[in-house]
Amino acid sequence: MPLCAMLTVTELNRRAADIIKNKKNLQLLLTEGEIAGLRIQDGHLFFSLCDTESSVRAVMFRNLAERLKFRPENGLSVIAAGSAELYPVSGQFQFRVTDMLIQGIGSIQRGFQTREQKLQAEGLFSETNKKAVPENPKKIGVITSESGAALQDILQILKRRSPSAEVILFPVHVQGRHAEAEICQALEHADTQNLDVLILGRGGGASETLRVFDSEKIVRAVYACRTPVISAVGHESDDTLTDQAADLRAPTPSAAAELASQKRHPEILLNHQKISSVNQIQTGDCLKIALPDGCLIVRTEYKERDFIMNEFQKTKMKSYAGRVEEKLLSVIAGLQKTAESRNMQINTLFEAMRHSLTAGGKRIRPVLIYAFCEVCGGTPEQADSAACAMEMTHTASLIFDDLPAMDDDDLRRGKPSCHKAFGEATAILAGCGLMCSPFGILADDQNLSEKQKLALISLLAREEASSGMVGGQVLDMQFETQEHVTAEELEIMCNGKTGALMKTACQMGCLCGGGSPEQLQAAGTYGLALGLAFQIIDDILDVTSTSEQLGKPAGSDAEEQKQTFVTILGIEKARERAAALTEQAYAELDRFPASAAVDFLRALTEAMLVRVQ
Repeated sequence: MPLCAMLTVTELNRRAADIIKNKKNLQLLLTEGEIAGLRIQDGHLFFSLCDTESSVRAVMFRNLAERLKFRPENGLSVIAAGSAELYPVSGQFQFRVTDMLIQGIGSIQRGFQTREQKLQAEGLFSETNKKAVPENPKKIGVITSESGAALQDILQILKRRSPSAEVILFPVHVQGRHAEAEICQALEHADTQNLDVLILGRGGGASETLRVFDSEKIVRAVYACRTPVISAVGHESDDTLTDQAADLRAPTPSAAAELASQKRHPEILLNHQKISSVNQIQTGDCLKIALPDGCLIVRTEYKERDFIMNEFQKTKMKSYAGRVEEKLLSVIAGLQKTAESRNMQINTLFEAMRHSLTAGGKRIRPVLIYAFCEVCGGTPEQADSAACAMEMTHTASLIFDDLPAMDDDDLRRGKPSCHKAFGEATAILAGCGLMCSPFGILADDQNLSEKQKLALISLLAREEASSGMVGGQVLDMQFETQEHVTAEELEIMCNGKTGALMKTACQMGCLCGGGSPEQLQAAGTYGLALGLAFQIIDDILDVTSTSEQLGKPAGSDAEEQKQTFVTILGIEKARERAAALTEQAYAELDRFPASAAVDFLRALTEAMLVRVQ
């Protein structure tokens, strides 16, 4: 392969722009087309010139636009004079217009007007023929592109407002030569599926890309549907013949989902506590209210449960998390100082370690260590080294998880993954440094007895290794290619991958506080139940929450075809298992003497596990 120059994107665009600019046959041109997508900004005209097969972006600057003898409008046919160019900033090919002559209404616009008048005369747009959209649809169809952003907007809103509704996608192309036939076939097929309502639409785009929704065939197919159709094409300012034929027009796909989702009874929205003669059925995470006439069941929105932790407990949580973050920076600074004392200038390694340690998170495992240490009569000073050791071990596991050979994730809590920021080799070494250093930190702790240190080191070494966290990760990788996985096998994997460090954190806290063997056993059982319930609820939330609620892409497990508790047990049985594990976790806390520290652990447990919204 011959060597070639390395160009920046800016240089590439500039070279391409120069090539076009120096082509004489692309300068001083006349082109005939129809104006579409006209936008006026500070007197400058931005639009497309279209014919029946193609379109090109065009711009006419204010000093030239002010000389025009007519007012440009969408649908006008014009002869435009100008030259071709490439706009270097965006790399967009466009036609720079210097003058325009009007020819009248363009053929595309004339065709639109002719069809509109014909279909209007036949009654296809008549309000008297429009069907009502039901107030509480249980089965909702969606006709749109399966890869478009419009679909994700619709699904997120339906999941939030009508989580019990069944949603069926009928994927189609929404532009191009196959779109018309596919949309007509989808409308015909969807109408046989006993749907309550059907959403037809696509996201925004240039007006020429929405042209298929002016098709007479699609309009007639919409009109023929026995199922009520909500049209949602483009943005609010876009207007198509399909919009006019539909039973209800939505300005955007998101608005269509709002119109198709459950309606709230106005009295309930004001204050459902004031309604009398209603049947209130508590169902865990929501309240269903059946009105006296039985015509409507309303699912109320979940409200954030601030009462789970009182202000004192919230302050304690922040104090523990802030304490370990401060100690971690001190620990890394000490490790770096030791390396420098040996004339080892390896600042990049420590930068990578800090990068991952300070990526954020609630520091749940260190918090558990501090809390159980306090429950067993210890002080925060006795738990500092264990809390740092645990967070360093957990962070190392996340660095390894993100590597291309594992989960191949580019981001971790909104920041570039360690291997993306520092390269794979440095990331691996940073993970190794974070995994090895905890043992020295524990061994050097002056606040613990030799017996406590030995127990802590032995416990951490065992639970992070092949029979614990590492072994669980290996099982997780094996399950990716295993056709059938049982719930029992999945629990074994989770007890290793997630539960091992959760269990270890609880037991390390007991060891730091001088807990009894019985308390150590109870803490370990609590940690395993907590970790497993946490994972099951994560699996449930992946299919019942929005991306905004999760802080990560919703439905990612399903897209990657992962084996989860939901895919194996189903949502209801997964909920039941999580509830049973939650009760087990609470029962283990009963084995400790009543105290404010135990109350804190109860509140923390509820905050972690009562999350199915």
